[in-house]
Amino acid sequence: MARAGLLSLSILLSGGRDAVAAKPALPVRAAAAPAADVMGDLRLLAQQRPKRCGADEPAQQAPGWRATAVECAWQGRLQMRRWSALPAAGNACVSRAALWWQWQQARTGIAAPAAWDAAWPAQGLSGISSGRQRLAVIEKSAGGAWTASDWTWNPSPRAATRQWQMSRWELLATATAKLRPAVRGAAGAEAVALRTAWEANLRGRAGEMLADAWLWESNGLCMRMETAGLSQAQLHLPYSRDEVRHEQRAAMQLQLARRFPRATWLTPFRLVSTPAANKDGGAKYEAIWLEDGLVKGQLWMPTKTDGAIVRARIVAVFPVEPGGRPPGPAVANRRAAIERELAGLAAIWEAEHE
Repeated sequence: MARAGLLSLSILLSGGRDAVAAKPALPVRAAAAPAADVMGDLRLLAQQRPKRCGADEPAQQAPGWRATAVECAWQGRLQMRRWSALPAAGNACVSRAALWWQWQQARTGIAAPAAWDAAWPAQGLSGISSGRQRLAVIEKSAGGAWTASDWTWNPSPRAATRQWQMSRWELLATATAKLRPAVRGAAGAEAVALRTAWEANLRGRAGEMLADAWLWESNGLCMRMETAGLSQAQLHLPYSRDEVRHEQRAAMQLQLARRFPRATWLTPFRLVSTPAANKDGGAKYEAIWLEDGLVKGQLWMPTKTDGAIVRARIVAVFPVEPGGRPPGPAVANRRAAIERELAGLAAIWEAEHE
């Protein structure tokens, strides 16, 4: 009797295993591809084999970069192109990364930090341009080489297809967002405001922020802002233009001459001219001098409340002749360039903060 019971139990267990095995297997859902793979493999992103785009869509070239052919998927609605940075010239003002960053913003019209930060190991931007979704990333490899990629998606008019494409695009957007580092902090609200004004004054030119300076080009000249921030003036500089006196300017020039005894003064300390349309703005002052082979210009902008001064110093570098004196035309050229930069910075500051 006991043997019969065991036999029955064995049959039941055997039948249970067969019943389980007989059930149809549930489909196994593939795991989502890692974001890095989606960024590096267009076939994985598009879920189809990409192909080269038509001859009427050539790859555009960024200055200082080499582009590959543009690849397409989704019947041309998804496009991707890649770049690799060319070796930088020895006298380059800003890095290859800064050139690509400015070129990509100008090309797409997507708002992003205008100047490149030399501390960034990678960066990305995203937005809509000409009715199309755009993403772009730039990264520095472990070996120090810079590479860049961008994608353009023109959504399908069919709702179901567009929704599926969006799910793939969101993988790419998530990966791009993870690459964005924080914007470099500045000491104090005035320093942040001055950096914002400087970026606005770039007006489409490539700029780069270093730990101790900001770099950009002006008509082929390399400019460097060495000092920027808030300080207290040793001599009172009035905010109101109506309170400015010749004696104050002369005293400030005397103080500068004592501070920089080797300087040749190209533009002695003076009041910056302001357009007639905005006579209510505060007084701003400038001086430009030649010292140790460098043309330097400084802007002083008094604040309205506490008498503090917002300062910005711009330096233009050029080679010195064997005799130790730079060529005269070069000095005049850089003096004029610095005057334009100081005037542009002062005008933006006045419009935004006064």
